[in-house]
Amino acid sequence: MRSIWAAGFLLRRLRSEVGVVALLVALVGLTAFLFAGAPRLFNLVADAALVDQLRSAPAVDRGIQLSSTTVSPGGGDPLTTLDEIGDQYLRAFPASIGQLIGERRFSITSARFAVPDPPRYTTFVSLRYQDGLDEAIKLVAGRLPASNGEPLPLATLEFGVEPPPLPATPPRVEVAISEATAAEIGADVGTTLETTLDGTDPMLRSFVLRRIDVELKVVGIFSIDDPDADVWFADHRLQRPDIGGSDENPIAYATGLVAPEAYADLTASGLPFQLAWRYFPDPGRADVGQLEAVVPDLERIQSINADATFGGFLGGPLLLRTGLLAIIERYVAERSAAEAVLSVAAIGPFALAVGAIAMLAIMLVVRRRTSLDLARGRGASGLLLLAAELWEAGLLAGGAALLGLLLAVAVVPGRASSLSPLLAVATALAAVGALVLATLPTVRRRLGRVGREDAAVLPSSPRRLVLELTGVGLAVAGVLLLQQRGLVIGDRASGDVVRLDPFLAAVPVLAGLAMGIVAMRLYPLPIRLFSWLAARRRDLVPVLGLRNVGRHASAANLPLLVLMLTAAFGAFASVVLSSIDHGQVGAAWAQVGADYRIELDSGTGGTVDLTGVDGVEAVAPAFLDQAATFADSPSQRSQVAFDAVDTRAYEQLVTGSPIAFSWPAGFSDRPDKAGELGSPGAPLPAIVSRRLPSGSGALPQGDTFTVEVGIHTLNFIVVDRRESFPGVRPGAAFVIVSLELLQQAQPDAPLTPTVLFVDGPAGIEEQLSAASGGSSKVISRYDRYFALRNAPLVAMVTGGFQIALLVAVFYAGLAIVAALTLTASRRSQDLAFLRTLGLSPRQALGLTVLEQGPPVVLALVPGIALGIWIAVLLATGLGLSTFVGAQGTIPILVNWREIALVGGSLIIMVTIAGAASTWLARRAQAVDALRLGGD
Repeated sequence: MRSIWAAGFLLRRLRSEVGVVALLVALVGLTAFLFAGAPRLFNLVADAALVDQLRSAPAVDRGIQLSSTTVSPGGGDPLTTLDEIGDQYLRAFPASIGQLIGERRFSITSARFAVPDPPRYTTFVSLRYQDGLDEAIKLVAGRLPASNGEPLPLATLEFGVEPPPLPATPPRVEVAISEATAAEIGADVGTTLETTLDGTDPMLRSFVLRRIDVELKVVGIFSIDDPDADVWFADHRLQRPDIGGSDENPIAYATGLVAPEAYADLTASGLPFQLAWRYFPDPGRADVGQLEAVVPDLERIQSINADATFGGFLGGPLLLRTGLLAIIERYVAERSAAEAVLSVAAIGPFALAVGAIAMLAIMLVVRRRTSLDLARGRGASGLLLLAAELWEAGLLAGGAALLGLLLAVAVVPGRASSLSPLLAVATALAAVGALVLATLPTVRRRLGRVGREDAAVLPSSPRRLVLELTGVGLAVAGVLLLQQRGLVIGDRASGDVVRLDPFLAAVPVLAGLAMGIVAMRLYPLPIRLFSWLAARRRDLVPVLGLRNVGRHASAANLPLLVLMLTAAFGAFASVVLSSIDHGQVGAAWAQVGADYRIELDSGTGGTVDLTGVDGVEAVAPAFLDQAATFADSPSQRSQVAFDAVDTRAYEQLVTGSPIAFSWPAGFSDRPDKAGELGSPGAPLPAIVSRRLPSGSGALPQGDTFTVEVGIHTLNFIVVDRRESFPGVRPGAAFVIVSLELLQQAQPDAPLTPTVLFVDGPAGIEEQLSAASGGSSKVISRYDRYFALRNAPLVAMVTGGFQIALLVAVFYAGLAIVAALTLTASRRSQDLAFLRTLGLSPRQALGLTVLEQGPPVVLALVPGIALGIWIAVLLATGLGLSTFVGAQGTIPILVNWREIALVGGSLIIMVTIAGAASTWLARRAQAVDALRLGGD
């Protein structure tokens, strides 16, 4: 009971320490708010990034399709039956996936019918009904089809069963076709196509059929508003016919739209149909918290038979098609990289926040030193004093951290995170530990006369040396591990769980602390050397200032460590941000190939004139075929991206850009060999990708291969192998040749450019589009850069580093002010003594500069070098390429202007704090200062 009353009596001292205590409580509350709110903010942006990634993904990738080729159910209303089956499939989805589905559609496609007497060339027509097309098509001629009520005759035969007789006249089915289909097959409104069932259709290979004839009457022609709309699900057969065959004997595979009422007439034939149900996830219903259930459910339904998952409602096998899992896995990888990099950005400010709290705790304990010694002198035990300090610290720091947590929950939007309370508790524990540890040296020392106020630091005991060596060893080991393994553990591609390693995330801070420990141990040596050299001078200020630094090492140790950590983190953040930005610029250039890429529509390649567009500096034409036929052996056929570029114009256009390069020697020169250009005797020089098409050989330099270009098959020889080429989609196998040589190789069928690479300023997209024809597609690297930079996860990483740097500077400034305040009394007394000896104001200023300058220089130079070194060393481990949109590692860029700005800001901050402290010290009365140290 006496101990409780004694502890309560000690807590009354708070009345006289309201200012420092209030500042400490405010700092703990602010720190808890910042670090408890950060995970909630991360969840908010991460959810937005998931929604953005789902929304920007093509419908065919994020959607889920169930399809079956089987005989359609009959009955009076087969469409309703199919719709009900689709609803049953939806209910069979796992709950985690089913709750994401926003809408569903279905389509029915018949076997194809041959047109014996086509208007133009060989034509096959399939019939389709697809729901949801009311807003996707626009009728431009005629009307929409209707049902004539003429069912198709039974086409399938059963052994031993006599089929019903065929009708006297073929039944008629009304269809509507697209503008592109009408133009390709030579049909118009009113055209009647006499067709017969095509028994060679793969859909019919397991059926015994008899010949049936059908009249297809074109009653309407429609246009397509948006060929890439979700409702099409990347199935363009209704939009345009597929063209097969050869150039000499082309074949058109067309598709006609039928009325929903006509479907019952088609099913009477007993023929199989291709049935497809499509389910579209609503991005607005998704959040990251659902992925723990969605990912395993998606993996499960993709790994087993779809019939076993969704039930066998039809006779044929059920097939599942979706790219949703790949989208989510790509997002999870990006989110893991963002979380890992942001953890590095958060640990730095958190360490500095702990340092600032510790400095305020030391300041509070120094102010209490007299009262603590008085209490011990009157019989209070050290354990009682520590218990009272623990009680007080728990009450103040715990209450402040709780308020910060509650404020973060109330103010910061986003999903709740288990990290928020953990970080708030960690802040409270750090504050409690700082207060108790700062009190420990005072209550453990022997009773005696109160000395001059200075920072309480631990002596250089063997235990402390072992701890410091352990910290340095952990930092070195962490740097080596992080360089080898990266920030995350595991690989989702191999089935491992991807998670962040907290130790590796703390490596940059550990390295900064290790460097600070080494600097604090070594910096007295040069100070003593300079002090010895200064003693040989006649003036007083240099030797006195340097010896003050050496004599009062504790006054410089903590600011030195704080400044070094801040400088290292600032340099590290600057390098990371500069590298990401530079990589995004380079990625935008590489994706587009120039400032602008104009993909020309057919027929305009040779007529586009951009001389009237303001700002256009250069234009390089090219012929690009994204799916050219490639062969390096007689039995091999693959597809490559074939790009023929005007070599001289393009090289000049990209000179000085991030993608500047030079062509191989002789690349655009005519081969000095016998034979026709492009023949086996005179192959054209080509640059080939390192990644070759499937089935290709090694294809080293000097090997030859063929590519079908236009109506010719030309021979090429490899003169160089490259990982990538500007303007070619990442990861694609490509062949790059000279446009001039390619045109010389085909004088009878000259190729017109399909792409124009343009050098020009931002903001001229509309002018380029107008000059190149309204249907040409203009792609801007400026837009690509903007999209890369403003992607939610990328913006979160760059913004997170910027905020973390500002927070770190704030805490560093607070810690430095606290450290200077701790030594204010000692400096006031020193200046008072020296002023009685004739020290001038100018000499006093010089003394202050010499006391504060060496620690600043010794902190900034190694700190900045350390931050740059860590960023360069860990370039691979940080995974910055995730935020650039490029593959592999990105080059590390050191922006010396930003580095100088960081260092200059810290110098200005220290200068202002030191000048204010010196001004206050000089304003103190000499008599009061002298009395402070007297008897």
